This record gives sequence, structure tokens and C-alpha cells, in this order.
Amino acid sequence: MFKSTNFTPSEQISLSQEIALIGVQATPFTSLLMSKGNIEKALSTVYTWKSKTFDNTEDISAVEGNDDIKFYESARAELSNILEIFQKGVSISGTAVAMQSTEFAGQVNDRLLELKVNMEKKFLLGKKKDGSATPFIRQMSGLIEMADPTNAVAAVAVTEDVIKQAMRKLWDKNLVEGTVYAFVNADLKEQIDAIYKDRYSYTHVTTNFGLLVDSISTNYGTVNLVLSKHIPADKIVFFNDAYVDLAYLRAPHFIALSKTGDNVKGMLVAEATVKVGAKQAVGITTIKP
Repeated sequence: MFKSTNFTPSEQISLSQEIALIGVQATPFTSLLMSKGNIEKALSTVYTWKSKTFDNTEDISAVEGNDDIKFYESARAELSNILEIFQKGVSISGTAVAMQSTEFAGQVNDRLLELKVNMEKKFLLGKKKDGSATPFIRQMSGLIEMADPTNAVAAVAVTEDVIKQAMRKLWDKNLVEGTVYAFVNADLKEQIDAIYKDRYSYTHVTTNFGLLVDSISTNYGTVNLVLSKHIPADKIVFFNDAYVDLAYLRAPHFIALSKTGDNVKGMLVAEATVKVGAKQAVGITTIKP
């Protein structure tokens, strides 16, 4: 955790390790990607990449000893997302400092958790804005907004067939191998639990990012369900983690601010976005009774 020191004006302290460890239950999506090392470096306020594609439709058998080599290059779409700035200020009085209080460090840790939770929401729910209109704030496109519409599944209740349909949608897209996760809110998770009550062994698996998830095996691969309070109550978000990364222009860090009165001040800042290597790797299932 963050520990206060005698700061110099405008001192900057990286909090990349600290933010990865805190609030795992409250930020399962962010914590998952951090734990897997799905982090990239952005170099501008707009992060651009080529859509990742995988072609296995053509017969590439060759004659022995042939010199007629056919070359391939994927026609890949250019995708982009906006880098969004996240900021939280921290201040305690000179009296607290004189009492050798540890409150400042505690306040920084609290604000860091709040920063991570806010980032988690935007990574999932963000609506893209380029900052050209009032209030001139750049906002990223979240995972749900970036999902492929052809992966959408609609139903009146969660059933085995609905889960299979969602997994089949991803399977049909010829994606490279990765782990498929389904993020879901409490009510729909209860419906999923009810499907398997008294029927199957529904085993909890401890993952490498410190959460309990449930795994369901289908003909189209295994899906790992993760409970998230930030997912809309009527949706399940499926994604292949081989295609989803976080990108930072500025990784989370603390900046000590110059004194302007009887207090100590600082701020937490991060500038980040979510990258979806191919929209086909994300699918949204909507349940409308």
C-alpha cells in the first residue's frame, strides 16, 4: 500500500503495483486483466490498432518441392479508442501532519480504490466521446459498446441453450485460443445457479486473480462466470481474454502538489482505455422477461 513520505513539490510516485492488488472483488474485470499482464502502452490520446483476424478457411496444401509460393496478408480493420483521464485529489490538515498521523497515506489508499472502481465502470460501460463538445471531456468506449452486434443473444430467461448460443457465437468467429469469461450481475447469476441446482456438480474454481468463479463446459469451450456489480442487470458479457487489454498513456500514479496553505495535498491520476483486438471476441446476451 501507499506510504506517505516527505514529498518534494510535484513528486510523482507510481501506483501500478498497488492498484493491481486492491479492490479485487469490487473490480474483477480490471483486476483480471492486470493479473494476466494484459497491459499495453499508449502513445497518444487516441489508441489505434489493427483488428486481429484468423483465417482457416482456405486449403493451403502444397505440392512437394514446389516453387509457387502464395503469400497472404489479412485485410484487417483499423480500430481505435479514446484515452480517458481519471483523477482524485487528496488533502489533510497541517495539524494532522504535526500529530504524525498516517491519515494521508490512508486517504491516498482510499482514493486509489475509488479511482480503480471508476476505471472499472468505464472499461465496461463507457460511451465514446472525443472531447470536442462541452464539457470537453474525452471518454472511452467500454467493452459493451465495442461488442460485435452479430454476437448478440436475446432471451426471456437464462437457460442452458442461451449459454450455448452465446458460446457458439464466439466459436463461429474462428478466434484464436484464449479463456472465455462471462461477467454477470447478481440476479442473472442466481438464475444460472438455479439451472444446475440438484443436477450437476457446480464446482468453485479459485482463479489467479483471487476471485471465485464458476465454470460451465459446453461443446464450444468452457466459460468462466464472474460476478460483477457493474454489469447491467439484464446483460451477460462474454469475451475472449486473448483479445482484450488495458492501455495506459499514464499508469496510475500519485503527484504531490505544492503547499498553498496549512495542509498537505496531492492527486491521483491515470489515463487509460480498453482495447478489444477484434470486436468478434465480445458478445452481449440480453435477458428481457
